[in-house]
Amino acid sequence: MCKKYILIKLLWLIFALPVTAAIQLVDDAGHRVELAQPARRILALAPHITENLFSIGAGPRIVGTVSYSDYPPQAQSIQRIGDYQRLSLEQALALEPDLVIAWPPGNDPVQLERLRQFGIPVFESDPQSFAGIAAQLRLFGRLTGLERNAEAVASELEQRVSRLQSGYRDAAPVRVFYQLWHEPLMTVNASQLVDRMLRICGGANPFADRPEVAPQLSVEAVLAASPEVILSTTEEAPDDWIERWQRWPQLPAVRHRLFYQLEADWMHRATLRAVSGAEQLCLYLDDARRRLGRADNGDGK
Repeated sequence: MCKKYILIKLLWLIFALPVTAAIQLVDDAGHRVELAQPARRILALAPHITENLFSIGAGPRIVGTVSYSDYPPQAQSIQRIGDYQRLSLEQALALEPDLVIAWPPGNDPVQLERLRQFGIPVFESDPQSFAGIAAQLRLFGRLTGLERNAEAVASELEQRVSRLQSGYRDAAPVRVFYQLWHEPLMTVNASQLVDRMLRICGGANPFADRPEVAPQLSVEAVLAASPEVILSTTEEAPDDWIERWQRWPQLPAVRHRLFYQLEADWMHRATLRAVSGAEQLCLYLDDARRRLGRADNGDGK
C-alpha cells in the first residue's frame, strides 16, 4: 500500500509540473519563438545565417538554404530552396524543418507568415554591428543546444574587435569614400556594419548622416566630400574602377593614389569573417596615413 501511494504521489508530482517549452527566445522582430527541443532541421534563409550556423558547429543541421550561401565550402552542397527574396514554399515544407532562421530585410514577410501558419517556428535575425553578430551567435547556440560552441566563437569575435578598438582609438582621422556600387554611384550610411568598421579604424564617412541605408550619389557630391581614400570591394567594382576616378585629379585620393579593394564577403556579411574585413581595412588606412604623412598621429600596431 505504501509503495502504491508513493508511486501515485510521484505521478501526481510529474503531471503537476508546468508544461513549458525547453527553449523560449524573442527574435529581432519581437516575435516569441518556442522550441520543445534544440533544432535539428533548419532552414537558413540568408548566406550569413548559414555561415554563422556553421561557425558554431550547427552546419550539418541545415537542410535547406538560399542562393549565394557558399561559405564554408560544405555549405555549397545544401539544397537551395530559392533566393533570400523568394522561396519555394513547396520545397521548404518538403524538407520538414523544425526551425526557420530568417533575415527580415531580405526575406518576404508574407512567406515567413505562411511558414508560421504551417506551425514552423520562424526566428528573425538582423545583426547590424559586431555586438549584434556576437548576440546572434549566442542566440543560435541556444536554438541549437550548442551554447558552449557559440560562446567560444562569440568571445573570439569580441576579443578581436576589442583589440582593434584599443589599437585605433587615437588614430588620425582619414576621410573615406566607400564605393558600394559604381552605376549608380552608391555608398553606406551610419546604420551599416561597414560604417562601424570605418569608425573603429579611424575612417570618417562623409555620408554617414544620410537617411538612406545605401545613399545614391552624384560625382559632384563625392568631389565636395574630398575623400582622401576611396575603397571598394572585390565584387562591386569593375576592373577599371580606379581609372574612372582619374578624371578628377583634384581629389586627394586621386593625387595620392589611395585606392584599396577589400574582400566583399568580409565587408558585407554579418559573420565572424567581418572582423577579418575590419582588420584588413585598418591596415589599409594605416598605409594611407603613412602615405599622407600622418603615421605619427596614431598607428594600430
